Amino acid sequence: MTFEELEDELPNGFHDMELHGMSLNWVDGSMTMHLNFWTGDLDGPNREEYTPGMLSITGLCFCSIDPPDPSYQFLPDGSPLNISGDAAESKTFALLEGITDKLPPEASCYRFFVHEWNSFIHIAAKNVQLSWTKERVQP
Repeated sequence: MTFEELEDELPNGFHDMELHGMSLNWVDGSMTMHLNFWTGDLDGPNREEYTPGMLSITGLCFCSIDPPDPSYQFLPDGSPLNISGDAAESKTFALLEGITDKLPPEASCYRFFVHEWNSFIHIAAKNVQLSWTKERVQP
């Protein structure tokens, strides 16, 4: 499954998530992201419902983390990072243009905007899977 396919299956896509942690394994080309997904319904009683889950990313091609904007309070304070994702394109990530032709055809490129940093995490991978880690909880 690609990032875009998974995004279409989520109630609110990759919008307003909380990133608690992530890990990379370059040897086996994998990455995990521990997130709280916004699963609330804007028209329902639980607008601010979040559900914890883990993204398992395999066939990792690259992960690039932009440095934080120095005018933002970017140092860790014990809170998760607030992120939102969308497809990465060369018009918004210029370096992608030279990389795209070298990626496997099944790879998708995605980016997550880190609100606390005013910068992005860019990821290209062949496969993304989501597993819910607990029952739905309120933040």
